[in-house]
Amino acid sequence: MAVAETGSIARAAERCHTVASAVSKRLSDLEESFGTSLLARGAKGVELTPAGHAFLGRARGLLHQAEQLDEELRRHASGEQGHVRVFANISAIVEFLPAALASFLASNPDIHIHLEEHISTTVAAGVADNLADFGILGTLAAINGLTMTPFRTDELVVVLKPDHPLAQRGVLAFSDVVQLPLVGLHANSSLHHLLMRAAADERKSLNFRIRVTSFDAVCAMVAAGLGIGVIPKAAAAAYSFQLRLTALPLSDSWARRELHICTRAHQPLPAAAQRLLDHLLTQP
Repeated sequence: MAVAETGSIARAAERCHTVASAVSKRLSDLEESFGTSLLARGAKGVELTPAGHAFLGRARGLLHQAEQLDEELRRHASGEQGHVRVFANISAIVEFLPAALASFLASNPDIHIHLEEHISTTVAAGVADNLADFGILGTLAAINGLTMTPFRTDELVVVLKPDHPLAQRGVLAFSDVVQLPLVGLHANSSLHHLLMRAAADERKSLNFRIRVTSFDAVCAMVAAGLGIGVIPKAAAAAYSFQLRLTALPLSDSWARRELHICTRAHQPLPAAAQRLLDHLLTQP
């Protein structure tokens, strides 16, 4: 390209910071490898042969692709571009991630996020097995090979219809509602397991009227009179006003849950994942 653009091997060598003999040797080797002349050499310089013109067009395209590749990989290295895999429990997904991910993606349009909902134990296992870059989960016992970083506090409330006998209370204990008809989440959810353990501590059995797969469905079923629900405070705030439900806090200590971000210990995250993690940890 330098020879074609300058019309001279000597000037091309100067542009490429080498000597003319080295440029001439490389051109001769190139022509020999293709079995055809690329340049017509004369007293006034060099001119491209038809094969040389064809080669020049392709060479410019290749060098442009190389520049694009270099730029793209540098963007990956800096975290400006990439793909991030995140596992999280349903509370984190509904309460804390929508706004945080929206603001992150607005300023990082070339980063793509794959988010999956799992119970906390599966989140931890997925991070340990490198199925996710990092995870968001409830409190678990220490797990070898994983680092837990505090993320948010998740408060549980009871949602019920305004005409329910308990609706005028300021606060409820789980013992007040443990045997009432309950609209629950699916059996694989972290919240389901938490409520099952709490009921066992009370030596009671939960009275499930129906199980659904989302917090908005819980609220809809409660509004329809199918029972009470126990869901995170933020989720209740999102749905209770529209459905005219009352949300009362639970006084039990386990109803205030700490969410953590888990990562693989002693393993640096890919740049894009680290950029997302830093964003989540700095959000109010």
